[in-house]
Amino acid sequence: MDEFSNQIAGYFTEVPGWPFVLIIFALICAGLFEIYNRKRHARAVNKFRLSIHSILSDLYPEPINWPKNIDVYLCEKLPAMQGAIEEFRYRVPQEDIPKYNKDWHSYYKFCDEITDDSCNAEDPNSSEVSQKQIFHTLVSNILSHGK
Repeated sequence: MDEFSNQIAGYFTEVPGWPFVLIIFALICAGLFEIYNRKRHARAVNKFRLSIHSILSDLYPEPINWPKNIDVYLCEKLPAMQGAIEEFRYRVPQEDIPKYNKDWHSYYKFCDEITDDSCNAEDPNSSEVSQKQIFHTLVSNILSHGK
């Protein structure tokens, strides 16, 4: 075993130290870059969540002030929502993009099809899922991509 230890010690005395310094420097740079990327992602997620919450402040997470003309209200909010969705798309992992797009298209389709009549005709004692619950689920699905 002493022979083996002497061979390793001899190797380190013969080899120049600059490759080790270069490797350590590269590892430190990679670590700093990873920390920077994680902070940038966290800021993007926070901005995404805040923008969705501010756009839908009366309706999500709890419908505080459900507007009378919900179809018009949601259609007016769609451009702002789409801007937030498009801006955050670059932060979604590549393998999650199809689900992200599907969730956005489901929300968009819901906004296109919802009417005041469908919201007002709901029976509170009914076992059917209400339009407000569907809306909440769709927005929650979109926000679930901001992890």
